[in-house]
Amino acid sequence: MEFIDVNSLDLGIPLYLWMLLFLIFLVIAFIGLVVYTSRKGMPRDILPPQNKQSKLLKEQYDRGEISEEEFQKRMKNLETPPKKR
Repeated sequence: MEFIDVNSLDLGIPLYLWMLLFLIFLVIAFIGLVVYTSRKGMPRDILPPQNKQSKLLKEQYDRGEISEEEFQKRMKNLETPPKKR
């Protein structure tokens, strides 16, 4: 009967590489946690500038600060793309 030395078994990847992979995983997880917690307090309603302007324009019209003609004129200006020089 032959005895097998457990310490000499070749498992494919050496133990120090497994420890290195685990350390890399911990660093990535820590960076992800920092990014997640730093963005948690940021506002989620980030709109493109054109949508923000049209929203503000609608609010001005609802409050009666501008007339319907002025509202239509400004909305038309927002919808047309700016001219490139």
